[in-house]
Amino acid sequence: MMMARDGFFYSRFTIHDSRFTIHDSRFTIHDSRFTCLIRHSQEGRTLKFAVVVVPRASRSEIAGEYDGALRVRIAAAPVEGAANRELQRLLAKKFKLPQNAIEIIAGTHSKRKIVRIDGADAATLEQLIITK
Repeated sequence: MMMARDGFFYSRFTIHDSRFTIHDSRFTIHDSRFTCLIRHSQEGRTLKFAVVVVPRASRSEIAGEYDGALRVRIAAAPVEGAANRELQRLLAKKFKLPQNAIEIIAGTHSKRKIVRIDGADAATLEQLIITK
């Protein structure tokens, strides 16, 4: 794990079966042999990280990493908060925490969100990507 100038930590881990993107100020790499990065910060047992939501998917699932964020496919439509509730339900199930431990702190009306999870750590986030 390394800390960047923006104050966030970037975890490094490898995905062997999908494409992802590594961003650098000079170039972009599209190759599954390289390490993917999920932008996150952790204070005690509270984990904050970026999520990119793909609504109206055929099923709700973790889809990997995209542009420094966790990519999550959501079966619900983005109508009246249904997709946000489904995102909270899915993340609570994956992190094995109650739904009230998951909070969307930014981007409630956007596909890009910042999520705060009480009682989670970066190792669990890494396992979600590896076992997706």
